Amino acid sequence: MKKFLLVVVLLWAGFLCFIIFKDKIRGFFSEEETVTQAPLQDVAKSEPVSKIEKDIVPEPVKPKPMAEEPEVPFKPLPQMELSKEDEEPVEEQTAQNKLPDPKKMVIADYNKDPFGLVCTKFARLPSRFRLASWEGSKKVFLEDLENFDHFNNSYPQHAFTMNVPYKELKHANTGKSIFKICKSSDPNKRLLLLSLNIKYEAMSHSAKKKPIAFLVIKDYKLGGSPYQVTNEMDKPMTSSYALEFEQFNGPQKFFHDLTGKPLRHPFGGWGFEFKILSTNFPDRSISVQRKNQETGKITRKDILGPS
Repeated sequence: MKKFLLVVVLLWAGFLCFIIFKDKIRGFFSEEETVTQAPLQDVAKSEPVSKIEKDIVPEPVKPKPMAEEPEVPFKPLPQMELSKEDEEPVEEQTAQNKLPDPKKMVIADYNKDPFGLVCTKFARLPSRFRLASWEGSKKVFLEDLENFDHFNNSYPQHAFTMNVPYKELKHANTGKSIFKICKSSDPNKRLLLLSLNIKYEAMSHSAKKKPIAFLVIKDYKLGGSPYQVTNEMDKPMTSSYALEFEQFNGPQKFFHDLTGKPLRHPFGGWGFEFKILSTNFPDRSISVQRKNQETGKITRKDILGPS
């Protein structure tokens, strides 16, 4: 037992010495290796260090220079100009985007007719007044179809005496029309009721006869000849026409409104004077006279109104 304890103590003491002198022991063995290996390097005939480096270290492979590609922006900058190949000619772009000039198209059609005048409107005008009632053969009541009374839900009525001229006045506040008797020489006269004839027509469902009044009206504002209305007409028409023309001279155009103008009323321009000689509404035909003011030459032509 004592021997065993002695062995354990010696082992423990040796282990502690090994731990304490561990570094010195390693240094001793490393010096011994260097001493034994040094003569081997001297005995071997080695090549120069420079030659060894040349054989061992290869020359670095230089990569071939690559062509640098220019950076392409996402969109052209304002100061960058497109190449002529990519750029479309300005003339081709304008030709594609530009629509035909309507003036040139109209002139091309109009130049086929050297008369230089086209009728743009030829329509019969409706009557402003409708016969509502009458008293005997001297007094009538007309409804004003241009001024509807929304409060009473009806058209206002005006009383007129036969064969007496009237002029129209406007109320300063309400704007309603008032008709007053005036002289025949008054330039502002508007209406003159020329005649009133009453006829009686037999009714099929009764033995009574219904009266029909035929009233002849002269409207100085519309012009034209007098026209006739009856109490059976809901929308009477006048004998006057809305008459409009378009005069053209190359690229220049001018519009003439002859509504209410008498026949042979002169109009025109640019060296030409026109006059309406006669109208035929059923055939839509208008006889026009043109006078060249420079040469005095007169030309006549029948122009058709729009259908």
